[in-house]
Order: sequence, then C-alpha cells, then structure tokens
Amino acid sequence: MTRFDPRFEELRQDIDGVLLDFLGARRAELDESRVLFDEIERMVRAGGKRIRPLFAYWGYRSAGRPHDRHIVTAAAALELLHTFALIHDDVMDGTRERRGHPTVHAAHDVSTAILAGDLALVLADDLLMSAEFATGPARAAFGVYSRMRREVIAGQLLDLRTVDGMVDENRARRIAVLKSGRYSVMEPLLVGASLGEVPPETQEMLARFGEPLGEAFQLKDDLLGIFGDPAVTGKPVDSDIREGKRNLLFVKTVAALEGDDLSFFRDRWGADDLTAEEIMRLRDLVGSSGARDAVEALVLELRLNAENALGPGIDAEAEAALHELVSVVVARDR
Repeated sequence: MTRFDPRFEELRQDIDGVLLDFLGARRAELDESRVLFDEIERMVRAGGKRIRPLFAYWGYRSAGRPHDRHIVTAAAALELLHTFALIHDDVMDGTRERRGHPTVHAAHDVSTAILAGDLALVLADDLLMSAEFATGPARAAFGVYSRMRREVIAGQLLDLRTVDGMVDENRARRIAVLKSGRYSVMEPLLVGASLGEVPPETQEMLARFGEPLGEAFQLKDDLLGIFGDPAVTGKPVDSDIREGKRNLLFVKTVAALEGDDLSFFRDRWGADDLTAEEIMRLRDLVGSSGARDAVEALVLELRLNAENALGPGIDAEAEAALHELVSVVVARDR
C-alpha cells in the first residue's frame, strides 16, 4: 500500500507551529488586544483534529506537488477560520464547554467572544495572504475560500432558523452540507487544489469526493453530539438535545415515533427546563426509533460514495492520504 509523507501527526505539529508563531507575532504588534489573542491561542492549544488544514494540504498535493512551507502556512489559515466559526457558534448555541475547556464567552463575556471571533476571521485572511503564492493561484484559492465562508454563515443561519420549527429530511441534510460539510472537506480540498494549480478534471474529482464525505463528517458530529463520550468529545453529551437541534437524527426520530412517545419527543426536545431523566428518555428514543441506525448507515453509504470518487489522475501519495483521512472523518470518536 502506498505510504505518504508527512504523516498526519507530523503535519498537525507543523500547522500548530505556524499558528502559534503567527499569533505571537501579531500579538506583539497590538498589545491592547492581548486578551483576544490569548483566547484564540487557548482555542488552538486546546486541541482539535485540524481536519480542514489536512484536506487543504492534500488537495494541494493531489497533482504531485511536493511538500513546502507555503502550503502549510495557507492550510493553517483554515484553522483560524474554523476558530472564528467555533467561537461564534458557541455564543449562538449558548455552549459553555469546548474541547474540555470553557468557551470564550463562558470564560469572559459575549462581547469579548464576538471580538475574538472577529479577530480570528481577520487573522485567517492575513495568514492565507502571507503564504506567498503567485497572484493567479492565490486569486483562485481566495475565490473558493470566500465561497467557503459564505456557505458556513448561510448554514449557520439555516440552523438557527429551524430550532423552533419542524424540518424535513432534505432541509436537515442541506443544513448539514452548508453548515459543516462543504466547509470541512470539499472547500478546503479545493482551496489547496487551487493553490497547487491542480487540473480542472482533478479538482472535479476532489469535489465529488469531498461533497459526500463532508456530509458524513457532519452526520458523525450529530451522532457524537448525542451518543459520544463527553470525556473524549470535550462537549456535554446533552448539548444538542438541550439546544433543540433539528438535525437528521431529530427528523428521522419524529418520523418513526407515534402516540405518547411522539408527543413527548416533540414537546420536550430543546425545552428550557429539561431534567436529566428526560434527556435520557429523549436520547433513548433516538436510539430505539431506529434513527441512530439509519444515520449511521447513511454515514457509511456516503463514505463509500466518497471513496469510489477517487480514481486515475490523482497522485498516488495524495490518494493514500485522502483514503486515510476518510477513516479519520468517519471512524472518529470526537
């Protein structure tokens, strides 16, 4: 089997090194904003899978480009973009814990969190532009990057507007794709591919690979949000239930239940005064209704669709890395 280099852990360390050096340099230039830089750095140091930078890196190398510092720098910028999204998402959802640590608004206040998220977004642009790519590929990549930002904002708005209402399966899946799917896998791949001047046909292949895998990524997140181990995920296991997330698990559960169980599920999902016993019953209904099994089956189907999309035209080393990233996305426990 083809091996690839650098391995993910080594690349994560390189990405983190770029991030911490960059944040340190920018902090020194603007000491008045130290608390905001400190919070962004705290988020970076708290962990994370670095999924988006990894996909950007291997998108760049998909046509045989060698490893270099320019793509590591550009890929690291996507982690700052993700930090912006996480900080603001935590504010909107009222989440008090992220990666086993207090969220920014829990540690300070909402205003500080909004400013920290804004700064992370600005710094992401700054870091991406500092990667020193030629004008043509840099402009093409920024077009994808800009679309990536628009889509995640649109997905978040859709998510917010469905919390108190009913959604069908198509809408739930659309939210999953926009809020996280494309932003986590497909668009990072294409940012990297654009920087690497990858041929259009290979970029189309990467898009066919990334679209279903991105949806699988978000559906796996939804499963972990209810059935994951908080000690591993770093988030309370009841957060999605308390927030009343209208995701695919919710939709499929509602479709399968009837009678008192259906009334209870609709009435109490996302209620402000949920008890621990009610949360356990809601969680059990997601499982016993068959919704959990159905979503897990869909994740595996999407995985297969993604893996089948890769074929001739992609560098062998990049293909091996992308196949392994599929396992990272689908088989993860956090």
